[in-house]
Amino acid sequence: MLIDTFDRVATDLRVSLTDKCNLRCTYCMPEEGLQWLGKSELLSDDEIVRLIRIAVTTLGITEVRFTGGEPLLRPGLVSIVEQCAALTPRPR
Repeated sequence: MLIDTFDRVATDLRVSLTDKCNLRCTYCMPEEGLQWLGKSELLSDDEIVRLIRIAVTTLGITEVRFTGGEPLLRPGLVSIVEQCAALTPRPR
């Protein structure tokens, strides 16, 4: 179980699948652009699923949110979602 310094139990996990984004919103994209992370600096699909499995089965996480950048730009997104949906207990 994950508990913060205010004794709140964390039950949701936010997973950033990529820093890449095909939009240029002024909210998060400066005019000069950003330097994207190299592939070797990102977790592999298997590493992401493994960490989510640990969070769900050991730490009491019940909800997983995929973010980015733009998560749909992650080549392995479908496989990651399928594997996470197959976990027991199944996260929302």
